[in-house]
Amino acid sequence: MASRTCAGCGAALTKDCISREHILPQWLAKEIHQPDISLKQYRHDEDLLPDELLRSHDLGSFAIKNVCASCNNGWMSRLETRAQSLVLNLMHMRSSLFQLTEEQRSTLSAWSIKTAFMIASVQPSISELPWHLFRRLAEEPQQVPVECAVLGAQLPFLPKGFLYSCPTDILEPGGHVVQVRIGFSIHNLHLVVVIPMTEAKRTVRASGVHIPLWPLNVEIRVMYQHLPTVPLASELINVLTQLVEAGIMHRRDVAPV
Repeated sequence: MASRTCAGCGAALTKDCISREHILPQWLAKEIHQPDISLKQYRHDEDLLPDELLRSHDLGSFAIKNVCASCNNGWMSRLETRAQSLVLNLMHMRSSLFQLTEEQRSTLSAWSIKTAFMIASVQPSISELPWHLFRRLAEEPQQVPVECAVLGAQLPFLPKGFLYSCPTDILEPGGHVVQVRIGFSIHNLHLVVVIPMTEAKRTVRASGVHIPLWPLNVEIRVMYQHLPTVPLASELINVLTQLVEAGIMHRRDVAPV
């Protein structure tokens, strides 16, 4: 059996160093905890309605053992500390995404990418992730991977608590996954992270709901769309995440004149 390695640094995971990493940090899980309400994980399929319930569990047990103690208690903990007050103020509408400084956008995007990788890593439909991009966050605090697009929205009508959606984009005719979009909401804050599964230049198109956060100064096309009324909270998160679209740009070779 091949030895497991830490998602954060690549070191071998042994029983002496393996750590239990919460998908959402404990400070945030306590903030949004609602008694007698469990976290439900669904599989979304356009051809199968309603969504299939995969499992239901308490938010505090939403964790994975794929990082070592050094990463969990080191750079990941420091990133959580930097992002904590920023996330709390945004999710409670005490501050605005439009007023973030470049440093705050960088911090929020780094935290969003880390969280998105953790969410994606527990999805049975996603077999492999570009962990080299995740590990770049460990090298330098400023090395936020520009390959991952991050967009955000503040919406007062979002359900309280934590919800997420993970649609994968498949390139035909090869049929392989080229990217996954991780959308998750925490109270009034909704974030979408595009994780590239293949290396290629991408263009991102958003609705009038989301604003681009990362990369800084990136040009993102906006196409205003009507937000439909949906009866279930799980469907709302799917709709919001699908409003962010990403496509691979193909270069056309031009023959010399």
